[in-house]
Amino acid sequence: MSRTNHTHHTPTAIQHYTPTAPLRLASGALLHGATVGYQTWGTLNAARDNVLWVCHALTASSDVESWWAGAFGPGRLLDPARHFIVCANALGGCYGSAGPTSVDPSTGERFGAHFPELTVGDLVQHQRLLADHLGIRSIELVVGASMGGFQVLEWARREPVRVRRIALIATSWRQPPQALAQARLQCEFIRRDPKFKDGHYPEHDGPVEGLALARQLGHLTYRSAEELDRRFGRERRDDGHHQVLSYLDYQGEKLVRRFDALSYLRLTEAMNRYDLAEGSDPGQALAAITQPALVVALDSDQLYYPSEQARLADWLPRGRLLEIQTLYGHDGFLVDAAKLDPALTAFRDEPLADASVTRLPTPVARSAARAARVPLVLIGASGRVGVDLLKLLAQPAIDAPVQLVGVANSRAALWQAEGLAPGLAAERLRAHASGSAEALIEQLIAGERPALLVDCTASAAIAGHSARLLEAGVSLVTPNKIAFAGTQRDYQRLRQAALTTPAAWSATVGAGLPILSTIRRLRAAGDRLTAIEATLSGTLGSLLTRVHDGVSLRQALTEAVHHGLAEPDPRIDLSGQDVRRKLTIMLREAGVEIEPAAISSTPCCT
Repeated sequence: MSRTNHTHHTPTAIQHYTPTAPLRLASGALLHGATVGYQTWGTLNAARDNVLWVCHALTASSDVESWWAGAFGPGRLLDPARHFIVCANALGGCYGSAGPTSVDPSTGERFGAHFPELTVGDLVQHQRLLADHLGIRSIELVVGASMGGFQVLEWARREPVRVRRIALIATSWRQPPQALAQARLQCEFIRRDPKFKDGHYPEHDGPVEGLALARQLGHLTYRSAEELDRRFGRERRDDGHHQVLSYLDYQGEKLVRRFDALSYLRLTEAMNRYDLAEGSDPGQALAAITQPALVVALDSDQLYYPSEQARLADWLPRGRLLEIQTLYGHDGFLVDAAKLDPALTAFRDEPLADASVTRLPTPVARSAARAARVPLVLIGASGRVGVDLLKLLAQPAIDAPVQLVGVANSRAALWQAEGLAPGLAAERLRAHASGSAEALIEQLIAGERPALLVDCTASAAIAGHSARLLEAGVSLVTPNKIAFAGTQRDYQRLRQAALTTPAAWSATVGAGLPILSTIRRLRAAGDRLTAIEATLSGTLGSLLTRVHDGVSLRQALTEAVHHGLAEPDPRIDLSGQDVRRKLTIMLREAGVEIEPAAISSTPCCT
């Protein structure tokens, strides 16, 4: 097995910046000639604040366009037409930044084993010098996965003003014990290779066997057992070698051709040293990071388990958790980048508010507040009303005592007991292809109390569960008229259940206008309804106005549906059925017992 010069794999578009002053490392050592190899895409704006900063994983390079293609390009997270994108090769690496393979300016020779040990903080301090050199005033988002996620946390801690939000993918606030042990074994494979020579090996004759074995062990933690079983099973090559072992051989050989063993050691050991809390309480340490944070967990990750991300999201004062389903384990952030991209893009574009609006004083207070929140399921999450409600819940200034745990539309449903991020729920639902609203309702009924269902549909099937929900103690909020405009017997059942379980259906008539609540208050004060004069269909009013203006009825109806001014099935409006339902509800709220069939409508024309 031969070793190829790593410089052959350095990105051709790489740029370099070498600070004039030495870089002081966490150990106290001074690193002279601390060159940063980096790449940029897009244009820095006049305000110098349209920046997205990407932190790469262990053996990656600054060429994020090649290794994260699923998140790069027009309309994606990393869109050069919209943002100035920066990715720097990690200090200690071998793709353009100062590292064991670069030249020590004091000797004119390769650093080799003399290159100092590093911390993750050193890597970020190195990148901060580049940000200053580029004149960057503000960074909209710092994003990274795995080792890149460690760097993201350090960016957020060291730059609480310049960094505005962070995204952490398949990572943790420390190197977990199992990952630490596996990484230590990888380092031992390299150190025990006879060609390692305490790090003083020739450039073209290094410890390739040890590095290859280290990569093979590492790769087993990067992929899922299910994927390996599906791809290889117990199949053998013609020579009897198991296909899965041949695959690992290939991964080891591929890394040897492009990476340096000492760089692998320095960066791996920096990861093993990383603990943001440094032995103190991690909740208190993470409470100091006040930027909005999206924490992405990959459900099949065997290196940084989803439970790590759940705790990280819980301890970050403005953290939220997003779980992605992937067959590819830890490497899912690369292989399934297109799955992550919509959620990351939505998070990038959310409005920002001052951290003091939502930050709780301590992790304990935050956990207590979460525990007190009422589980919320939203049905009709992809419709106009549902999407607007999710946007409202996502606003940092909104501190509603609810936790979104389920969303559904007519095609799919999602349930996540630990909570769904409102700003990302619609995107996740659009990418989902299974589940049903009815299943969410059953799960909500079977769960703990209190609980809340918001039905933003016009579905008779969903409305049919209204009485069951209230009788089971699940609160209901809905603009869906169907349940409340059914038979008088069904209406009485709903009213009886609403005496013990909160329900709100004021929006069934008049949208957001307080028509029904006004009628209730007047009736409670002893007033009696004698007549109703109203235009009960805004849709018909809009249609008649447009037709009067000379627009055809077909075009007027198309416009009304497009702008959300009509029922999902506009025939409900045109037939007068919507008016009948509204009038039935109003009369019942006024104390009049009436069946919908008793209300007749007479079409007229001029």
